[in-house]
Amino acid sequence: MNNHNPPGSQLHAGNTEELNVYADVYKVLLAGMVLSTGLFAAAIIKALLQPQFVPLTPEWIKQHYHWRVIVEGIRSFDPTVIMMIATVLLILTPISRVVVSVYAFAVDHDRKFVFVTLSVLSVIILTVVLGLFGLR
Repeated sequence: MNNHNPPGSQLHAGNTEELNVYADVYKVLLAGMVLSTGLFAAAIIKALLQPQFVPLTPEWIKQHYHWRVIVEGIRSFDPTVIMMIATVLLILTPISRVVVSVYAFAVDHDRKFVFVTLSVLSVIILTVVLGLFGLR
């Protein structure tokens, strides 16, 4: 068996682990994008096949931000609920990328970027928490 790397390749055991970690970051972004796009496409097709009026008034929106409405919307494949889920998934995709990046930098023993990425994650979490308190 030939254990030689191709000419010009600097790939060795440490670099393959590093490449695998960044491949995980790529997979997270790709999966989030593909899944949310698929949900959007399916919901738009259903909405076009069965059109309905959606008022988008503050009252209507508040009525649709409850777990039971979301669960029922998933069961009945309500296009509005599916698009809301796709939107949340699309928003969470880069946040999950930050979480995976913390892991990637930790595997690389790159403390500086672990700190920077954890700082970014902390700002994201703080913003969400402050936003939740602001909605009350």
